[in-house]
Amino acid sequence: MSRIELEEKMFKGNITIKKEVTIDGNLENGSMFDVEDDNVFVNNGEGPDFRGVSCLGGAVLIAKIQFGLGVLGLPQTFQVLGLVPGLISLIGLCILSTWAGFVIGKFRLSHPQVHNVGDAAYLLFGKYIGDLFGFAFWLQYTLLYGAAVLTLSIAFNTFSDHAICTTAWVGISAAMALIAGLVIRTMKVLSWCGYVAVISVFLGVWVVAIACLTQDTPAAAPKSSEPIDTMVQAVATGSTYSAISGAVATQVLSLCGTPSFFIIHAEMKDQTKYVKSLLMGQGFVAFNYIVISCIVYGKVGQYVASPSLGSAGMLIQKVAYGVSFPALFFACFFQAHLSAKYALVRILKGSVHLQSNSKTHWAVWISMMSLVIAIGFVVAGAIPFFDDLLGLIGALLGTSFTLIIPAFMALYQLGIVSDEPTYSGLTWLKKSQKEWRSSKANTLTVLVSFFAIICGIYICVSGVYGSVASIVQSYADGLVSSAFSCADNSR
Repeated sequence: MSRIELEEKMFKGNITIKKEVTIDGNLENGSMFDVEDDNVFVNNGEGPDFRGVSCLGGAVLIAKIQFGLGVLGLPQTFQVLGLVPGLISLIGLCILSTWAGFVIGKFRLSHPQVHNVGDAAYLLFGKYIGDLFGFAFWLQYTLLYGAAVLTLSIAFNTFSDHAICTTAWVGISAAMALIAGLVIRTMKVLSWCGYVAVISVFLGVWVVAIACLTQDTPAAAPKSSEPIDTMVQAVATGSTYSAISGAVATQVLSLCGTPSFFIIHAEMKDQTKYVKSLLMGQGFVAFNYIVISCIVYGKVGQYVASPSLGSAGMLIQKVAYGVSFPALFFACFFQAHLSAKYALVRILKGSVHLQSNSKTHWAVWISMMSLVIAIGFVVAGAIPFFDDLLGLIGALLGTSFTLIIPAFMALYQLGIVSDEPTYSGLTWLKKSQKEWRSSKANTLTVLVSFFAIICGIYICVSGVYGSVASIVQSYADGLVSSAFSCADNSR
């Protein structure tokens, strides 16, 4: 047993922390145990409580970050893929995203100074790649906030029968998200709101599913005395490769909340209970994704709407949006919160202002939240092919965050077997190879990791192609509306 003292440069700022580390060369995994707690957030009893998320609260946040927008777009992917391929793809992605969440929890316990996927990429690939993925994380949730605002505008148009311009509804939604986002700074408070949000969206989508089951013909089908062919197919025929790629990318987008698991883990009261939170949250998401998608597609088929809350007709759509409204509103400021929280920690990490109520803390928080809200509003109103843009984001960023980066993190964990305390560049990959066949568990980890990397790269390339092809085709067909359109987006 030996003890060494390390000096480690933190990710943001030239802050040097001395750590005393105990290394046991006889341990099976060669693990290093930090004597000093290096968590980003600590229980200091002052300022906002950034370590207050309970086990159940963590499960609720995990469920909400995945379930919010994802369940509204999944049934339509079955129309492109068919029932069987759609199910296989969705179940496979649910399993891989749960595995990725498990890797994230294990990684953060080993490296408690890591706050987000950018910090993890810093350890894996160095500063510049870490900065790139940090910005990508910020960009993803800023764009997803824009999607949430756009969905909330659909709800307002549904309630009011398009009483005012859609852009005005987008602006009202953004203003509401800004007010709520500025007030709520911690995941602890968000988890309390999350209980209401998860219940409301759960009830909303099930109202639609049950309504679809009770209808003899789909609400969007033409009125005719002839039997209606919903064209429900076990395996879809006639779908182009670009459409299939885009549908898979949409499924990835519905499960690409995994990078937020870093932040949820960092703010948990007892971080060792994270795996329980993960299994509860992901189990809830997977069950509802699979069942809702099968019911809605199985009954509506080609007449499925996107978002899926409109699949049972206008009356049920109004009821469903009314029931789901708390969840849709929560999704707005929750997505914005994740982007703003990343920026807050990036700017204030290592300073006394991070966990305080100082003027500096509030100035950074208000400015970062306002920036996210403003950019998301512009993107939601100005980009006329927003659905395809989300598919593009899912393919380009979602695959990296949900499949590729967690796979490299799993391999990195196998590399922590040497008596050398730190690694630079990609030298850890060479060191980890020595452990790939040292046990059956390690071999399985390596196989799953490379499978995730290969799948991630393939979905990334094909999904980007499919999304870009769809955008080009939409322009060619004249289906792209103008920027900041006043047109009704609820029908």
